[in-house]
Amino acid sequence: MSLRTPYTLKVILPVIGWGFLCSFFSYTLILTVGSLGSTTASDFFLAATPLFLLVLAIFFFLRYGFGLFYAKEVRIINKSVSNGRKLNPDLSKEEIKDTLKSLVSFCRNVYLFSFASGLLVLAFSTLGISLKGGGWSGLILVLISGLTGLFFFVPFSLFFSQHVVFPLVKESRELLFRRRESVEDIILSSVKSKFFFLFLFPFFAVLVVMVCVYPIDYKTIVLALIGLAMALIIGRVLYVYVYRSFSEMDRFSRALDREEKSVFAVGSLDKEFVDLGNNFNKLSEELFLIKKDSEESKRELQKRVAELEKFFNLTVERELKMVELKKKLKECTKEQPSKTA
Repeated sequence: MSLRTPYTLKVILPVIGWGFLCSFFSYTLILTVGSLGSTTASDFFLAATPLFLLVLAIFFFLRYGFGLFYAKEVRIINKSVSNGRKLNPDLSKEEIKDTLKSLVSFCRNVYLFSFASGLLVLAFSTLGISLKGGGWSGLILVLISGLTGLFFFVPFSLFFSQHVVFPLVKESRELLFRRRESVEDIILSSVKSKFFFLFLFPFFAVLVVMVCVYPIDYKTIVLALIGLAMALIIGRVLYVYVYRSFSEMDRFSRALDREEKSVFAVGSLDKEFVDLGNNFNKLSEELFLIKKDSEESKRELQKRVAELEKFFNLTVERELKMVELKKKLKECTKEQPSKTA
């Protein structure tokens, strides 16, 4: 019997690896740029910080990889997902719903733990350096480098986990729809928030450059700020351009329920959105024709029903008259023998 690798372990191993890479980046940046103020503070940072980071990584590995330490959502996911990274076919509707909720909870908890663990490492390092006689310049250097590494680590943990569980979330929703079950609108993040992180990446890149060239003069600061402002402006324009196209898609989907034919129109000149618009308009045309045929069939059916009701009423009335005539005829036949007698 072969051992089955937990599905969640395959998700968090790259996250842990990326965390070590971000930590190594911050660690190397601190050691390369300057001194921490004292030999004792440097020795503490060199030995204690990697050890504390390793302890957190082991806890992360056990909890989100194997479901230890009250990680109920991890156990549900690993039970419901097969080795082929698909849901087990014999799951009930309630189990599928629990799996969907657990997938969302798993991504959220990985993100929150990444953020909390990064802050703990940063607080542990700065507190230890301050107690070991580190100078203000060393503390500032640790804070800036640590926040930079934390910023690169936390968004990745959220985006990567969402990226990996995407097929499972899609399959869960499809199965529930096919079984005519209502699917709860579980939302973890938005496209807008992901673009927000893109705006901040240039800021931290410039921050790293400024730390590496320390001490810096005012010309370098001005040049860095100008470059940062240019990057933010370009990012903002790109965000508005793409997000407006997504907004038009949302408007189009909401208009499909109306009686008139919906038209998808977007100002984008990109091939993907143009092709998407053509496909949406074809879909809208087909849906409009189906609705039109359905309404005509409905009117024809109502007309037929009215004719049947009219025919039914006439038939019933005719039958009633026939019954009445038979009754009168019977009475007449009874009266006829009495007169002859």
